[in-house]
Amino acid sequence: MLVSFHINPDGALSDSEVGELGPVVDKIKSFASSKKQNDDVSLKQAVAEYLFINGESLSDEQKKFAPSLVRFLEIPNGCSWDGVSARLADSGAGNGRDAFVKSGYSDVLKQELDGSKYPVKENVLTGKVVTKVKTLEDGSIEVTTDDNSIYISEFAIITIPQGVLKISGSDDETISKETGAIKFEPSLPQNILDGFKKTHMTSLSKVIFEFDKSFWPDVEKFIVLPKPDESLNSTKEPNFNTQEHNKPPASNAQLDPFDYPYLIANLQSLRNIPALMVLAPAPTTHLLETKGEQFAWAFLKPIIAKISNLKTDELPKGPKVTITTSWTSDAFSRGSISGNAPGDNLVNAGLIEGVGNLRFAGEAYCYEGHGNAHGAYLSGLKEAEFVAGKLSHKL
Repeated sequence: MLVSFHINPDGALSDSEVGELGPVVDKIKSFASSKKQNDDVSLKQAVAEYLFINGESLSDEQKKFAPSLVRFLEIPNGCSWDGVSARLADSGAGNGRDAFVKSGYSDVLKQELDGSKYPVKENVLTGKVVTKVKTLEDGSIEVTTDDNSIYISEFAIITIPQGVLKISGSDDETISKETGAIKFEPSLPQNILDGFKKTHMTSLSKVIFEFDKSFWPDVEKFIVLPKPDESLNSTKEPNFNTQEHNKPPASNAQLDPFDYPYLIANLQSLRNIPALMVLAPAPTTHLLETKGEQFAWAFLKPIIAKISNLKTDELPKGPKVTITTSWTSDAFSRGSISGNAPGDNLVNAGLIEGVGNLRFAGEAYCYEGHGNAHGAYLSGLKEAEFVAGKLSHKL
């Protein structure tokens, strides 16, 4: 068995139960995706509307559990369903093979560098913080770093995360105060600055717990679903307020771990390491990434117990190693991946078009594979081919 489905805290759904819920889930996703941009709502509101309109044709089990299955979209969107665009929640950008890079993405980069016939590796500079990108009169690009080094090239491909790029589109005073922000001269075009208002960053976190030995079922991954939302069971026309996209909770917020979905990869099965890797959406991310290792274990322990078919007091005292990401608090990331609030555009189109010899690549600046590692790779490949094509005409 590759996947074990769960509804928390009731226990696992059988394959047949998931199969029976599947068609309803697909119809809900289709209903949500059919929203127009000017009447877009949160994913939660769209689910509630579907249940209100079609509730009489659904069984009690379907009304209870189908929304929890839909909420798994919070994982690729990195945000709670009450702040995610219904129209874009299931954009299809992540469709395709569900592949896992077992050795880590550093090996992908290493293979690219080692496989190049040009001396690329020798020219990769680390520890350099770019502070200014200036387009010169002849169209070439001048890049300045924080140690006042200057590099000039005919083309430049900008691959910083969208959260940092948005800050770089601010006024000069803001840019000067914000770590990681880049001053563009001239300023980025107005269509790109306007596009920033319709795009967001979100906060998907990863937490890894390593133990002396595994004590959970031998499956590749667990899809952990939130407990049913009782607020959806109403005979009144739904009107849920849209929450601010990716809004951090108060530092003393008491979140219930069973209120959110998780994707848990079994690294024992995938890499022969007795460890579990948990992917969690906001708002849990903000607490998991800022409150430390002890909080992460205490918060997620009930989830680990549930997938392991154990009571919490039957679990090990704690993992021997805990690793949490810090993308949300990292000034050079300002989030993990691009996300979409109701009414957003999937992509800031001006960044795909580029600005003369100034090009942009990354998971946020593409349609195919948007929000995913392969999207970032394909985006970079497209821009590299663009530059190579332009340069070849000069040979």
